[in-house]
Amino acid sequence: MDKRLPVVCLGILLATTAGCSSKQAQELDARLEYAENNAAMARLRADEAHLKAELAMEVASQAQRTADEANARTSRMIEKTTPK
Repeated sequence: MDKRLPVVCLGILLATTAGCSSKQAQELDARLEYAENNAAMARLRADEAHLKAELAMEVASQAQRTADEANARTSRMIEKTTPK
């Protein structure tokens, strides 16, 4: 009986700590998965923002070209109408 008690206590201790470490591992895995999902969403949002920024740059570049062309036409019209 004296030999069984420490073995039983050790068995119970191992069983409870094994359950705790398994639970901790599950919590850690869940946190890691959550962090990975957040990182993936952040990458997706960053990619979308980058695409929008590129589109805005293209629109701004086209607007600049249109303004430059309008300025050139205006300059030509002023040259034609100015007496020499």
